[in-house]
Amino acid sequence: MAIGTRSRRAQLARAVGELFPLREVVVPWLVSRLYSGILVVGAGSILHSSFAPSGFGKWDGAWYLQIARHGYGPEPDGGIQTAWPFFPLFPGIIRLVDALGFPDRGATGVLNHAVFLVALAGIWRIARRHTGNGPARLAVWAIALFPGAFVFSMIYPSSIFLAATVWTFVLIEERKDVPASALVVVTALIRPNGVVLAVALLVAVRSWRRALVLCGPAAVAVLGWSAVCWERTGDPLVFLTAKEDWPEVTIKAFALAPWDFDYVFPHLFLAAGALGALFLVRKRIPVSWTVFTLLYLVPSLGLGMVGLGRYANECFPPFVAAGELLHRARASMRALAFTLAVVAQAVCVWWVIHDNYIP
Repeated sequence: MAIGTRSRRAQLARAVGELFPLREVVVPWLVSRLYSGILVVGAGSILHSSFAPSGFGKWDGAWYLQIARHGYGPEPDGGIQTAWPFFPLFPGIIRLVDALGFPDRGATGVLNHAVFLVALAGIWRIARRHTGNGPARLAVWAIALFPGAFVFSMIYPSSIFLAATVWTFVLIEERKDVPASALVVVTALIRPNGVVLAVALLVAVRSWRRALVLCGPAAVAVLGWSAVCWERTGDPLVFLTAKEDWPEVTIKAFALAPWDFDYVFPHLFLAAGALGALFLVRKRIPVSWTVFTLLYLVPSLGLGMVGLGRYANECFPPFVAAGELLHRARASMRALAFTLAVVAQAVCVWWVIHDNYIP
């Protein structure tokens, strides 16, 4: 019995080690989360002249906490920002955390960190499959230290979205469609534009039977949420129409008066960098990855560009591409690229936490 128990433990240890290799996944996760955490707490503490970890719950985090604690509230009345643009899964997770007896803010932050580790494991796995060990290792570091990566430590659904999308592609390549379909449901209910994953999967599988298995449950889930919205507000698409009461900056408005919207520049630069890396390596990666990235980023040009930098960080394909490009570059250029990323992340945290820019 003891020998059998030791054997099972050894097998489990090997499986965990293969899923979360220390050098390739755990170290980048640990280093990046410590760095992002220090930046967020430091910027908040300087702002309040005392130790202030409240920056982890700024902006959308405050909305998610409000929904989890008090619900969505009355139907939109026009001209006033409401909670209705936010999808229900992440507030539901926060509420579950609270129901289990944990502090909702702190425990959700810990959960996001754990999920980000799972996301990095998925990136390592799929990048190694398509590019090799060296580029895959650099891809993990690239997404962990990207200037917008501090959001993975905040009360945002970013870690969950990244983990769910990358593991969906991992699973469909391994033809494990049923667990992949559960992850598609997660992306569809985590935010309104999560449904673009389903469109990309149609390109990936090229089989209506597999597409039905993968995307059918997500379609039912979104229709169910639309039915709830209809019953509560009289508008099944209230998550879209309610955004009209939010100050959004479209590419047209930005082009007419760019200096009136200077806070959009960081978002454009980060998104352009992600798309540029993807373009340069587009022939080495599946077409469905490009479709997914374009559908996730490009519509924001017409719907609202604030948040583009964060969205870019939530798409794994550009970072697989970045890993390949960094692997081709000289060591000095890699060092320069990561140095600039680390410095830029510090600047972005300062803007978001201290200067109140929207991430």
